[in-house]
Amino acid sequence: MKYIMLSALLLLVNLLYSAYSINLSKTYAKKVSELKREKERSLILKAQTEEHINYKTAKEYAQSAGFRPIDWSKVKVVK
Repeated sequence: MKYIMLSALLLLVNLLYSAYSINLSKTYAKKVSELKREKERSLILKAQTEEHINYKTAKEYAQSAGFRPIDWSKVKVVK
């Protein structure tokens, strides 16, 4: 009788742990898919940003606004 109760208890614990692990794996799968979607969205936004504002456009804008490059011979490092 003792062994039957012990095996029933172990079976119940195993079922509870299985339910917990299945729920945890579903949550993990949802988070991974959300992460993939957000990475894809981030890459699309980065590509659109680089398309609209690239180095050439920024350089032309800076030069038209009167930007002057730094003369590094005049820069001194103070210790």
